[in-house]
Amino acid sequence: MKFQMNITTSYDDVCRFFSADDLKSFYKSHGCDGLEVMPLDNYDPADLEHPIPPEECSLIRSSMVRGVHCCCLGDWMDKDRQRLIEGYRRDLDYATRMEAEYVVFHVVQVDNEEGMTYKPKHTDREVIDAAADFINELLDEQKYDFWFLMENLWWPGLTFLHPEDTRALLEQVHYKKKGFMLDTGHFLHTNLDLQTQEEGVAYLHAMLDRHEDMISYIKGIHLQQSLTGDYVKQWLQEPHEMPEDPAEQFCWIYEHIFRIDKHEPFTATGVRELVERIDPLYVTYEYITRSREELAEYLEKGRLDKNQI
Repeated sequence: MKFQMNITTSYDDVCRFFSADDLKSFYKSHGCDGLEVMPLDNYDPADLEHPIPPEECSLIRSSMVRGVHCCCLGDWMDKDRQRLIEGYRRDLDYATRMEAEYVVFHVVQVDNEEGMTYKPKHTDREVIDAAADFINELLDEQKYDFWFLMENLWWPGLTFLHPEDTRALLEQVHYKKKGFMLDTGHFLHTNLDLQTQEEGVAYLHAMLDRHEDMISYIKGIHLQQSLTGDYVKQWLQEPHEMPEDPAEQFCWIYEHIFRIDKHEPFTATGVRELVERIDPLYVTYEYITRSREELAEYLEKGRLDKNQI
């Protein structure tokens, strides 16, 4: 089992470290073996705070990289197929150059309206079928050697709510080294009534009970949590008007998403036993933080003692 720290190639992330050696020393001191990197060259620079093209980010060296998180595209099903393929191929080529052991791919479809209203326009199975077809086009006849790990969200797609849908995704994807990246926090968002982390652990175990024959396909875990069901319930009771300006709309939507999906340490009693039950190849401490100090605090709070796993 290998432990990773997440990082992007945004200036906000990389400016926290003085050098490659400083970055390596930092994650090593907090119990991590390497990095899970999200390259940001597929994004519009206006959308993020100073993205740095991966090739220009000398701070991150191939010897550090265990995984690469592909770009997070929520609303994609009616977009230009060839442009999507080209964008994802850039991420996969980056993963190959960095000798990554795995890549992460979101299986989801959600537009801005759905994100605001929680009224889906597609079923999980419709999104899974479309995603499997896209993944096959992306990977068929390619000579990649990494694990291709499909990640769950709480929007339509891979949610782990229905084992038959999870199994359908596995069966439809052709790629041999396929599996899942279970994001614990994302799964908790599928239940707005959860109030404690301990309830969240029990909820995850119940899901695993239903997926017993597919647990071995969970090759990675994004270990994080946020219990924000009360916020979502309150949000859905109030009227909201989306800004018309695209830049303002982007910021407004992402502020809302980050209020839901806070990516904080999962510290409940029973988390270690949950991880042991799954026994993944990779555990990534995937946090959203505002500073080096806060990241260090989160890593220490959520850290699993590797000697006991």
